[in-house]
Amino acid sequence: MNLPEQAGITETQVAESAPLVRALAVQRLEMLWRACEPHINLPQEQLDAGFKPDPRFIEAGIRVTDRLVNLYQLTKPQHQMSEPDAVSRQDQRELVRSRLLELEQKVQNRVS
Repeated sequence: MNLPEQAGITETQVAESAPLVRALAVQRLEMLWRACEPHINLPQEQLDAGFKPDPRFIEAGIRVTDRLVNLYQLTKPQHQMSEPDAVSRQDQRELVRSRLLELEQKVQNRVS
């Protein structure tokens, strides 16, 4: 007896859709920030006239920024690209040592 296919989304479909959904979420969060920003970053003329940023938009902006930080995983430790790890530093030393030996041999061969 054939069972009807189960309705719903499979784990594979979720994994395949994750980048698109993440991009859509970022796009919407950025749209929300653009809506909040004019109420937070007031022009100098309005500040001089005594206007203050709207606390409701400040709170919404904080939440949007927090969610963007989480989506971009900015709270996780980042690997520094400019500082090589111990293994690659050792590899670089070996490479330099071998190049120096080659150069020394070439110089000695020319002198001889």
